[in-house]
Amino acid sequence: MKQLIVFLLLGSSLLFSQGIVDIPAKPCGGIDNFEFVFQSQLLYPEILLKKNVSANITLYFDVLKDGKISNIEVKDDYPTELIEEAKRLTKYILFQPATIGNIKVDSKTFLVFNFNTNNYKKYCKIRGFMIPKEINLFDTSFVIYDRADVSPQYYKGDDALNEYVLSNLEYPDIAIRQNIQGTVLLSFIVEPNGTLSNIVVEKEFNHLCTNEAIRVLKNTKWKAGIKDGKLIRYKTKYPIIFNLNNLNKDNATSEQR
Repeated sequence: MKQLIVFLLLGSSLLFSQGIVDIPAKPCGGIDNFEFVFQSQLLYPEILLKKNVSANITLYFDVLKDGKISNIEVKDDYPTELIEEAKRLTKYILFQPATIGNIKVDSKTFLVFNFNTNNYKKYCKIRGFMIPKEINLFDTSFVIYDRADVSPQYYKGDDALNEYVLSNLEYPDIAIRQNIQGTVLLSFIVEPNGTLSNIVVEKEFNHLCTNEAIRVLKNTKWKAGIKDGKLIRYKTKYPIIFNLNNLNKDNATSEQR
């Protein structure tokens, strides 16, 4: 059935697509990933943070058939600083365009950002910073690289990443009972502040295992890539393997413990 209007409601955002399409435009990696980007990349304007100013900012824009966005509009009266921050955050989001059949088409969308000073303080506590000290060293072009002078890596090193995943992966109980094994391949962007964004499933074998792989990856901390002396956005991939031979009391679900 073709969809005329689609609403997706979140704690911090609302996505809207209009037009007669089979599949509406959406952020790569889904709405949960959009929420994750919002929380990890938000830099609250300092002057408004001190005054405890909160607001819901609505941005209207087009998602073109190549996934790019254009014609960003703001139809209501909001603080200028929040409007600019909403526009900046939108640049972090990669979009899958709307489709009719198998044909990609342009569509109209809007995002509502819930700027809340109390929520922001919680986000900062989780990620460990408010305004990153390296902000002047960030590449601000929003270009996504796949080559760099220094590639990004898990903050404790590649071997430690494998150990972290192995010890923190909770094998879904149903997959254990059905003797399901396989590899989930995830692509993602390591942002200049070391957080991850736009996590996309490149290969999967079981939905529950995919969700668990994404959960574990989101909890990892990274050192950003460096190019020409600046911290950059860098796209990479990582496979998470579900192997019953590795199953033990530390990575089974609570029901299995």
